[in-house]
Amino acid sequence: MIRRIAHLDMDAFYASVELLRYPQLKGLPVVIGGGRRQPENRVLADIPVAEFPRLKSYVGRGVITTATYAARQFGVGSAMGLMKAAKLCPEAIMLPVDFDEYRRFSSLFKAQILTIAPLMENRGIDEVYIDLTEVSGGQEQGGLLVAQAIQTAIFTATGLTCSIGVAPNKLLAKMASEFNKPNGISIVYQSDLETMIWPLPCRKINGIGPKTDEKLQTFGIHSIADLAARDLVWLMAHFGQSYGSWLFHAARGQDERPLVTTSEPV
Repeated sequence: MIRRIAHLDMDAFYASVELLRYPQLKGLPVVIGGGRRQPENRVLADIPVAEFPRLKSYVGRGVITTATYAARQFGVGSAMGLMKAAKLCPEAIMLPVDFDEYRRFSSLFKAQILTIAPLMENRGIDEVYIDLTEVSGGQEQGGLLVAQAIQTAIFTATGLTCSIGVAPNKLLAKMASEFNKPNGISIVYQSDLETMIWPLPCRKINGIGPKTDEKLQTFGIHSIADLAARDLVWLMAHFGQSYGSWLFHAARGQDERPLVTTSEPV
């Protein structure tokens, strides 16, 4: 069997959960952040859009937890200061976080995955890795049919969408899950490396941060193809033995890490 690993990422997870209870905000720029939610004594779906607070009225040091895709079109994104975001999209609607609700939906979507594919690595509240290698249908069309079944099961149970990348390993699967957001599926084979992976900027590799990317660019290394063109000895000399070796293999789409399905309590 050919190894098939999926990375599943929920689409704008917190914001999407909020839109389930505030359907009147669908399609509008919405940011999640700030204080805790206060209980409402009326039907949430009936609250007029005009009554929601706008980002332009925010004063403080809070940051955005996430934003809807409509808000992201203005350059607004997670970890951005709310006051900075207010300059980019002053009319964006601001909602407080509700982690209890997000955790509840997180448990719901993960339970759906486990009914189809029992080997799952939990990577946080809104993303997982899934081993499709030995799942029934996991080898067909590179895992496409199973990925579609998982998407359907999650949407049916929660009303939420997700994006899935399926590839030979975790490294490529995570990159692939970004290709067709939102609600997309991307299938990558090792033979797709030159056409689908190498043209991408180095920052698309999970594990290459801004400082490493800046250093790579000083050497004229801008794309993953540029990185793959450097030999192992050169990379180890400039980035250290361990990290240089990892860069060498990552640029070639090589990643043998297994899924971690259990963890030690902290």
